[in-house]
Amino acid sequence: MAYEFRLSSDAEKQLHGLERQLAKRILKKIAWIAQQKNPMRHAIPLHHPKIGDVRFRVGDYRVIAVLDTEPDVVMIVAIGHRRDVYR
Repeated sequence: MAYEFRLSSDAEKQLHGLERQLAKRILKKIAWIAQQKNPMRHAIPLHHPKIGDVRFRVGDYRVIAVLDTEPDVVMIVAIGHRRDVYR
């Protein structure tokens, strides 16, 4: 079952602010995760739901997401370096 990953406007801005190669790497990883039989297997639950529901790791960068009310939809709300993205 493939999930649909959507970017929030804030996440799009954060992605465009990254180096081109890094942004491509992050998008490639998101696409790969979305095509897995169980994409949530690669997600790590967050302890503070105020930030988001889950995170995905791409090297030193993190993709923060919330599980949408629509089935099989994951909304990416933040993308950033691990030292900054949780603030």
